[in-house]
Amino acid sequence: PIDPVRHIGNRSSGKMGYAVAEAARDRGAAVWLITAPVSLPEPVGIEITQVQTANEMKEAVARAVAQADALIMAAAVADYTPVRSAKTKTKKSERHLTIRLKPTPDILKWAGKHRKGKRQIVVGFALEDRNLRVNAEKKLTDKNLDMIVANSPEAIAADKSDVQIKTPDSSWIKIENATKAAIAKKVVHLAEKLYQAKLT
Repeated sequence: PIDPVRHIGNRSSGKMGYAVAEAARDRGAAVWLITAPVSLPEPVGIEITQVQTANEMKEAVARAVAQADALIMAAAVADYTPVRSAKTKTKKSERHLTIRLKPTPDILKWAGKHRKGKRQIVVGFALEDRNLRVNAEKKLTDKNLDMIVANSPEAIAADKSDVQIKTPDSSWIKIENATKAAIAKKVVHLAEKLYQAKLT
């Protein structure tokens, strides 16, 4: 929040995260969906936690991963937050308004570092507007992930999109013009395979 009526946000719709939660539920998983406010119906048969800020999401994720077999982090969390939030509405009295920002916690990197155990799967999403594979693969390594799902800004709020998926030990998998539900099923399937491989 900048003040009680304004906030820093982005154009993400939440469609991908909700689709992943439903795909995991349909595979028989007990699912805990941590979500910011979105204009989507709540999925049936899923535990839901609503959060408003990146810090609240970090706290909820920390509680969830302590008991989860997998974390699939599709949320487009804001990278910066105001250093101070005004307690009253900021009036339009100045020609220019300067808002000092500070980084929000890197939830995905924290999760990759603080796994419940060696078998826990951590999957991240990377939205890249240039050098998609290079930047996504760097994120895969730097954040100690089991899988990265990369897409471009055109995917935001779209019903269909292209994604590319990579694990540390595999080649890139490209999925083109697929629904969020179809992409979610593939992501959950691959995460399940990674988890099963760690059991052997």
